[in-house]
Amino acid sequence: MKNMKNPIIKAGYDVNESWQKGNARIHDVRQAGFKIHQLAKSSQDIVAQTALRVVGQAVVTGHMREHAMVSSDYAVKVINLLFPNDINAVRQERFWQLEQLKNIEDES
Repeated sequence: MKNMKNPIIKAGYDVNESWQKGNARIHDVRQAGFKIHQLAKSSQDIVAQTALRVVGQAVVTGHMREHAMVSSDYAVKVINLLFPNDINAVRQERFWQLEQLKNIEDES
């Protein structure tokens, strides 16, 4: 992604954050996710497209928790695209993901 300051992505994260605080509706979360997925569909770069799918799925976790798993799988796909046939890169990504989950559990 060339522009990490894309207003559609920022709005998606903002809506998700608002939802976490109880200040947004599921409808708002879903609409933000749809907009990010439209960006993905319009991208010609497979890495950017897949990264946008990571973001879109992460944003809509407020709609359905299972989207978090889809997001993590798309993140692994991004690693596979960036580092083809590099199982160590994939392992590092998955290990990082698991560590993040462990940290969330430790905080609660």
